[in-house]
Amino acid sequence: MRPDRSLNLLLAVVLILLLYNLHLWVITTGTEGMIADISRDMLAQQNFMHPRLLGVNDFSHLPMPLWLTSLGMKLWGVNIFGARFFVQVSIVVQVIFTYRIAMRLFGSSQVGLFAGLIYLSCPLVLVCSRYLSADIFLTTFELAAIYYMLLYQLEKLPVALYGLAIAIAGGILCSGLRSLVLPTTVGAYVLIFGPRNYWLHWRHGLIALILGLGLTSFWFVHASHHVPDFWAFIHQTVWQTLFGGTPMHPRWQYVVSFGLGTLPWWFIVLPNLNGAVWQNPNVLPVCISWLALPLIIYTLTASASLAGLLPIVSGFSILVSYWQQFLTTQQVWTYSRWFAQIYGCLGMLALIVPLGYQILGQPLRATWPITITSLGTLTLVVLLYRFIRAGVRIRLVAVVLVPSFMLLLYSGYYTQANGAWKESTDVISQVIQQRQLESLPVLVYNETLPSLAFTLNKDTITIDDGIVGEPRLPAPQNWPSRWIRLDSPRDNRYLRRLMSDPSVLVISGELPARWNWVKINYPQMERVGRWQVLYRTP
Repeated sequence: MRPDRSLNLLLAVVLILLLYNLHLWVITTGTEGMIADISRDMLAQQNFMHPRLLGVNDFSHLPMPLWLTSLGMKLWGVNIFGARFFVQVSIVVQVIFTYRIAMRLFGSSQVGLFAGLIYLSCPLVLVCSRYLSADIFLTTFELAAIYYMLLYQLEKLPVALYGLAIAIAGGILCSGLRSLVLPTTVGAYVLIFGPRNYWLHWRHGLIALILGLGLTSFWFVHASHHVPDFWAFIHQTVWQTLFGGTPMHPRWQYVVSFGLGTLPWWFIVLPNLNGAVWQNPNVLPVCISWLALPLIIYTLTASASLAGLLPIVSGFSILVSYWQQFLTTQQVWTYSRWFAQIYGCLGMLALIVPLGYQILGQPLRATWPITITSLGTLTLVVLLYRFIRAGVRIRLVAVVLVPSFMLLLYSGYYTQANGAWKESTDVISQVIQQRQLESLPVLVYNETLPSLAFTLNKDTITIDDGIVGEPRLPAPQNWPSRWIRLDSPRDNRYLRRLMSDPSVLVISGELPARWNWVKINYPQMERVGRWQVLYRTP
């Protein structure tokens, strides 16, 4: 079977598996909840040019991820599946670009096929498939830009210039100037180490440049026209992102996450660093321009989420795929045995730990889906190891990829059975829905919970008692009805009117002593996670 056809069939199966129990992973607070609720608001208001978070203009998230998330909700409804649908599609597209880039770099469809499968098997990729982040969409555009750069450099096809323009524009609309880091470093490699053929279809190049500038600038121009001080806000955001401000993660976490997120493939790379693989002129430049330089930049600036490492994982997967071509039959047998033992142990732990805790009476449930998927992981590891010939390289990939997907399905069932994540408001929405309080106003004290607004599919009201902070941009005229500042006498009067009627109040932790009067207004209270849910029914 041709590699292209094999990859297409595999990707169809992969997409089904990625979507299978996607709805079991709740939307968390923080960035994920913000993207989900801004996209929900866009769809509800049918206004896709002005992102708003809890009624306040919020341009800290650029539009492309919001548009794709809104489209997913339009197709599948305002729910977790709809919000994360295009994340799964993006990962499948990333596999296609990884495959095609590897083919262009090393001239082998087998290297490309294995590169795509290795990329899919990496833990960081599978973890990110269950998280809504702008950097996941950005990865798709970054890989597209790299592919079209290589395509034009090697084959001089004019269509590649248009693909490159669209890819760069899409990346900028995902994450701003940071989207240019990887295309710039890899582009420098293409110009310096690639074929010395700098001839350009200048007419197509000019049209592609105009197309890229138009696609990139239309949203920024529109927003600056309708929002005062928009450019000052963007300048401040970019400056803080690249040169200051609070890092998204500790700097050491990027290298550690990249190392752990690409296991177990380091077991192949590290023992064979002195092999014949370095004789290929593409290997060292790819290591420097695609892996080392971007990883150093992200570590120094700490400006990317961990999902921003996905394009680096793609480059690593391509190198591992090429690397394994130099393994002997004995080495393939040895590594596949190691990998089978690793994933066999993981499958055994996935089965024994929940059952053991349940037998001991500990608060950890083992449901039938958990048991079946853990047993399925063990069974598939044994079958793949025994029935694929020892010297065949596909066994090396299969004993990692297949159990990794089984463990991904297992983790969804585990999360469903053993409660939502600590940073999820799903427990709050469950109480509100079980008590049939969805129609009442929902007030949130001194915290922004966009994930709760998304889950309830309604606007919540934020009570700002000095911690939430002032909005940085002007808001729509109905903003005061959804953002109450306690230092405002008018807002205080409005709040007391709300609390005197049937409503719901969500509090993180304990209320300040000066707020004890509130408990009189709310005779019913439930504790869920770190929150209190107070409510007054009609």
